[in-house]
Amino acid sequence: MSPKKWFISFLCLIIATLLVISGTNYFVDPYGYFRSQSGDCYDLDENDYLREQKAQHIKHFSDNYDAYLIGGSKAGALRTEKLSELDGYRYYNCWVMSGNFEDYEAYTKYIVENTNAKKVLLQISTSEIKQFGRESRGAVYKTPAMLSGESKASEYISFLFKNLKLSVDELTDDSTKYPCLKTGERNLTKYYDYFNKTKGTEEYYNFLMKKKVDRFYKTLKKGAPDKSAVTRQCIDSLKRMKKLCDKHGVEFQVFFGSLFAGQMIAYEGESFYNFLEQVVQVAGDVWCFNTFNDVALNPYNYYDIAHYYYEIGDLMIDTMKGMPCKYDNFGILLTEDNVREEIANRRKCIEEWRKYYLEHGTLPFQGIEDDSLVPKIYG
Repeated sequence: MSPKKWFISFLCLIIATLLVISGTNYFVDPYGYFRSQSGDCYDLDENDYLREQKAQHIKHFSDNYDAYLIGGSKAGALRTEKLSELDGYRYYNCWVMSGNFEDYEAYTKYIVENTNAKKVLLQISTSEIKQFGRESRGAVYKTPAMLSGESKASEYISFLFKNLKLSVDELTDDSTKYPCLKTGERNLTKYYDYFNKTKGTEEYYNFLMKKKVDRFYKTLKKGAPDKSAVTRQCIDSLKRMKKLCDKHGVEFQVFFGSLFAGQMIAYEGESFYNFLEQVVQVAGDVWCFNTFNDVALNPYNYYDIAHYYYEIGDLMIDTMKGMPCKYDNFGILLTEDNVREEIANRRKCIEEWRKYYLEHGTLPFQGIEDDSLVPKIYG
């Protein structure tokens, strides 16, 4: 074979290989990236590239919404129909897995500049102070190009030429999918099913939470690590979000979501307290449901160490609406006048939990029969 023919054959082989890889990745679409481009793909679940799907949905269907909930995976349990009771707005739930301020700001910027939104509602989950961005965790954690300003063409090509093994694995994957709801809420069916399966047994806590809580006990003993560098980034981002909303006449409301006691102990420290105070200074009055109370001490109110059930979300919304809450200290409206008092109270409460742990080797968790269980009916 002549050198010319050899080169042509080699070139054809390369082209054929690239076509196979790109064609397979396009049609199998293991991340759901290509299906998301129309904005009306509702079969993706939490393991897919939901950041892109949500961005495209906002782009194509913003006329359907007046307000947007932005937050991490905890916020996925906030039902949009219930959120409408706050102000009568039509909400889209724009939660993202492993929430962070880098993404929150990108979504806020796109929303206020490209839609007729009247309100942005931001849930802070506290875990944001671990790390400002999450892109290092993988492709589905990357801020979409249409939000970041990076090249859309480059992004498109990158998904065409992802590792072919991902498409092969997708073709052989027979696991059950739990797609998000049309207005963005997280599908919690599998978590409710597991609750019903393990109801009233130690398996629920031991399987879902114990390992991570045991790890966080070390933080309870030694104190939370200094995260001031990250909190500065988060506060700067929050300021930009507030400024963007003010500039475009969009209401900006912030609240802290409910947090299970087993995860709370990982953050209680000066970095978080400074962050809490600064959030109030930037955003104004802020509802805080990350508080010391019996609801937070009942593991059955949460489907794992980091996430609450729909009913907890409903209770948060009812409390923000001004409805009486029977659970003491479940939600506190923080203002510039009372935030330092609340921080002083948190220092006192964490010391009480620390003493309890040193004596008992655990926290004063509540049981499934306790009145602190919020979701009374599962299924």
